[in-house]
Amino acid sequence: MKRCLRFLVSVFAIMALPLGSALADNCLHEGFLPRNEMRIPPDSVFVNGITEAKFDEILDRTVRFYAPVISSRGGVLELDRNWQDGTVNAYAERNGRRWIIRMFGGLARHPAITEDGFALITCHEIGHHIGGAPKYRRSWAANEGQSDYFATLKCLRNLFSQDDNVGIVSRMKLDPAVVSSCEKSFAAPGDVALCERNAMAGLSVGKLAREISGGAGPEVSFSTPDRNVVAETYDDHPAAQCRLDTYFGGVNCRVPVSHELSETDAAAGTCSEELNFESGFRPRCWYKPSSSTGPNPPQAGIARAPLLLGQTHLVLTNPYTALPVHYDVSEFPDAFGVYVEVSQPNREFIVPNGTIPDPYRLLWFSRIGVRGDVVMTPVRDLPGWGTYSVRIIPLDSSGTSSVGRFSNSAKLVLSPAR
Repeated sequence: MKRCLRFLVSVFAIMALPLGSALADNCLHEGFLPRNEMRIPPDSVFVNGITEAKFDEILDRTVRFYAPVISSRGGVLELDRNWQDGTVNAYAERNGRRWIIRMFGGLARHPAITEDGFALITCHEIGHHIGGAPKYRRSWAANEGQSDYFATLKCLRNLFSQDDNVGIVSRMKLDPAVVSSCEKSFAAPGDVALCERNAMAGLSVGKLAREISGGAGPEVSFSTPDRNVVAETYDDHPAAQCRLDTYFGGVNCRVPVSHELSETDAAAGTCSEELNFESGFRPRCWYKPSSSTGPNPPQAGIARAPLLLGQTHLVLTNPYTALPVHYDVSEFPDAFGVYVEVSQPNREFIVPNGTIPDPYRLLWFSRIGVRGDVVMTPVRDLPGWGTYSVRIIPLDSSGTSSVGRFSNSAKLVLSPAR
């Protein structure tokens, strides 16, 4: 089967499927945390400094962004605020078109919870409603691990993207493992800072999860990931370290936040092992990657790499040289054309042999015919010196669907003469 990929549009997005379930009205009785008897009333001495005003401010920000999103999916977001209630938990619920999340002051007051940690938990509850697959026992709700992943993969990025994150993290004590990982995942200072900020929010929540579970075992840490591997995807609350690993995966995923999640395809819009991502994916301590990426998996065949002046690795010192990019996808019986993609300088494609156009690509062309050339002139088409990756994928007769996978990349090293 082939998958529609919308190769000819400038911004690639996977559209989420409509929500729906035989269990239309349901409450997630377990809550964000396992059932517990902890209560932290407003007058408790064991508080963290989050005031009622800050509690409302965080929830208001969430409603402003996500009420329209939920409305577009047929629901009405209701946020039940219970500042006076000492309950240390949070819940998601549906009642007809009412998509409800219930937040409690006791949770916000817990000593482990920072303001950003509380925002993450709010995002987790939103994630039950719109976080996509895998689902909680095939109900309307994303399961616990997926809601955790959504919180840092999508939600916190949306809520915090316009903040002065560089300034905010400059006042935080960052874990060195977070700094190293975020700098490896992102290049722009603002993106690095957002990654770092959201990771530290995850640490706050991971510490809470460990305490609620009894505090047994070592402290949660970015440097000690959970090595357990599940036989099947686990729907309920993962262990505290596993939850931290999930948050850390979400913050390090480089798939653009605009790429939507799917109600049925757990790989869509994510960094997933199914699509050969090397980082940013859900940990196997709760998630088992599927053998296929959805109901219509792409063809397994990988296209042959294109040739640059007859080579797969070309060093070019004259940027005025007309450079033919030769493609040949004639081995694919259903191919009628080809899509050619060129990376940004000194940047690899996110998914090497996948089926999705790279969100950071520099140039792209579609051509009719299974064999031919696309001619580039570096001085005209490329922004400057550097190493560029070039790859191709075969297209069907519509020009919008692949009939194979992206080729390995040919390399163009554009360098001044020495």
